[in-house]
Amino acid sequence: MGTVYFVNGFIEAGKTTFIKELISRESFRIEGKTLLIMCEEGELEYDERKLEKTNTVLEIIEDEEDFNEDTLTLLEKKHRPVRVIVEFNGMWDRKNLSFPWYWEDIMEVAVFDATTFKLYADNMRSLLAEQVRKAELVIFNRADKVRDKLALYARNIKAINISAGFAFTGKDGDIILDPDENLPYDISDDELFLDDIGFAVMSMDAHERIEKYEGKTVHFTAGVFKTKEDDDIQFVAGRHILTCCDLDMSFAGFLCAYHKAYELKKDEWVNVTGIMKVIYDDNLEREIPICRVIDIEKIATPNNQVIKLI
Repeated sequence: MGTVYFVNGFIEAGKTTFIKELISRESFRIEGKTLLIMCEEGELEYDERKLEKTNTVLEIIEDEEDFNEDTLTLLEKKHRPVRVIVEFNGMWDRKNLSFPWYWEDIMEVAVFDATTFKLYADNMRSLLAEQVRKAELVIFNRADKVRDKLALYARNIKAINISAGFAFTGKDGDIILDPDENLPYDISDDELFLDDIGFAVMSMDAHERIEKYEGKTVHFTAGVFKTKEDDDIQFVAGRHILTCCDLDMSFAGFLCAYHKAYELKKDEWVNVTGIMKVIYDDNLEREIPICRVIDIEKIATPNNQVIKLI
């Protein structure tokens, strides 16, 4: 079995349009049959002639309980496809799905209508969170109508799935969202004074675009987290974050090097001034950001311990 493309999202988000464009591309064509499994019917329908032309066979699963390992295995044995595309029903629970054991290469795509994203985020948080938790690509359609909200939506997605990639589309084609656009601070400054939102955004962004923060002086408030009580020279500065689309809190922060870390206790709160550096972590086998502390001040526990990215 080749790649399984698992496309999730709420109704009228643009899943069918995405799949129709995908199977129509010359670069997507392969030798052999494609099995398309549709789990809901939206406004758009698939053209039987185009499906036949691209050697794609359509099967429909109408009930959530029928989307299971046994049904998927039977459909695969019936058609013997070289790959599978699933248009999942966004109202069905993604969390506990099981797939045939030989479906090893599953690429998940989450598709949203940018104009209704906040509505679903406010009212169906757990379903939305599960749609993006394992997605390799998150697509926002109709993004040109809410361009000023895109950076916020992207940050909320990153808080759940930091490795997700993005595509923003509008009526005139793709919209390229500048990663520096709408940041809660000016990344061109050598010194960053971070409020709560700024700390949450930077701690996520610094792990993804590490080179952007090399050598910058930062000021922030965070809690002290330690994996070892006897760690004398380093600690983790972090905050818990609640996003608009996740009931569970995530954690954002980074390692701090401080020669008097032994004076700090777990769960204390501090104001930190430091310089961001890049080091290679042997355990993670990659470069990570680290804050070399210049000055630190212990403070009382703040009233708002959790940062809300809403």
